[in-house]
Amino acid sequence: MKQKNVLVAIAVKSESLKSEIESCFGKAEYFFIADMDKKKYEFRKNPGSCIKENSGKKAAHFLLQLGVRCVISYNFGATVKNIFDRNNVQIVMISDKYKYLNEIKWIGKFKSE
Repeated sequence: MKQKNVLVAIAVKSESLKSEIESCFGKAEYFFIADMDKKKYEFRKNPGSCIKENSGKKAAHFLLQLGVRCVISYNFGATVKNIFDRNNVQIVMISDKYKYLNEIKWIGKFKSE
């Protein structure tokens, strides 16, 4: 059985490699989605970004549907942590030393889909 590619999501403010990383997971305008096996990426609009309540929950379920296995942001709420824990999705709390997506070194090796 062929295993799915490993997808990593990073919460960001815009569709650019120069985008700021979003401080609040659920309020991110976009997610940078990296396919770690193919070394390709795409940006996906966060369906939770425009709602006032449960934005993180909506975003978490969206990423689960895409097959994301690891999520990177500065901050995650308890509900989001529980959703990802129950679904074996790794959460990475990034240091605030990284302000922009292109400051994460491995991203420079990826190509747009």
